[in-house]
Amino acid sequence: MGDRDGTSWDNAGSLEMLSLFISRVGAGGRILIRADAGPYRTDRQITIRSGGNPNEPVTITGADVSGNPARALIQGSRSDPWTVGSDPGSEVFRLDSGADHLRFENLTFQNQGNGCFRVSSNIQGLELQDIDARNVRRFFENGPGSSDKIASITGLNIRRVSVRGYSKGAIRLSGDSSDVVMEDVLGDSQRQDGDDFAIGVALQGNVRNVLLRRVTMMNSQDTTHGYWNGDGFATERHVSGVKLEDTVASGSTDGGYDIKSSETILMRTKAEDNMRNYRIWSDVKVDDCLSLNPNKRGGNGKQNHFWVAKGARVEIAGCRIEGGDQRTIAFQIEAKGEAVVRDTEINIGPGARMSLIENGGTLDNRGIQ
Repeated sequence: MGDRDGTSWDNAGSLEMLSLFISRVGAGGRILIRADAGPYRTDRQITIRSGGNPNEPVTITGADVSGNPARALIQGSRSDPWTVGSDPGSEVFRLDSGADHLRFENLTFQNQGNGCFRVSSNIQGLELQDIDARNVRRFFENGPGSSDKIASITGLNIRRVSVRGYSKGAIRLSGDSSDVVMEDVLGDSQRQDGDDFAIGVALQGNVRNVLLRRVTMMNSQDTTHGYWNGDGFATERHVSGVKLEDTVASGSTDGGYDIKSSETILMRTKAEDNMRNYRIWSDVKVDDCLSLNPNKRGGNGKQNHFWVAKGARVEIAGCRIEGGDQRTIAFQIEAKGEAVVRDTEINIGPGARMSLIENGGTLDNRGIQ
């Protein structure tokens, strides 16, 4: 066992000592988690309260015995397969005050609970890259550890991450979190059902300045209510400054994109096989999009390419809207809602309706080809 001071493989410590080791290596240091010595089993949170400096993060990485990158497996207690009432699993790394400027990479999480990573206090400068997660309640959670605390993250980068099998979501951000980039991220719930609202990427609170690029969210499902929830991407009303580029939302039981945020732009997005491919609640621009074959799997509500809420406005330009069976309504617009369509191809299926517009709603479709 050695003396567990972390100075060599013979003296390796444990995951529970991670916060101590971060403080010892200091800014710019590296901590190796040996991949072929796992799996590392967890059934409770590991709290981290130490970190690096700006431009000098502490890197925590999976590695082989020679120090080369290799995925280290961290395995929890979540039931596999998970069903309602079975073991939900626990958090893994809780990032508390002081856990600033950290980089985690080359890791695999399996059978974990509400957060392989959970930000529980105000921190900054977190990088997550080259990570897989399988069968989790949620991969990334952002919420305080107690009612009297605030938990926000400034400067979050998530790159080359895949989450396969989730019941609550892949990533949730809340509080005053800002300056966020997600690139090359995949989330597939694999239709884990019954955990009350499943959302691939959820932006809540006062989150601002978020870029999602090449992010795909699939198959969010929740059949526990009369209205089947389950969204690919969802942004709430006080969120602002969101840009989605080259993203994909498919197979969800409610919205592919459920957008309530302000200052929000969708560019080259694709939505397919959701009950409502695009669900717009605010003033949103959608450019060069693709909307294919909406599909209502059950519950209340109608099947749409675009649904526009009361008082909302969407500008749709350069898009292609295609497919849908006889249940499809291409544009469903609530009272005082407005959709402006320009330079857009529409080819809906036989028996599908072009629009359902409530009193006071507006569809300006002079740009339909």
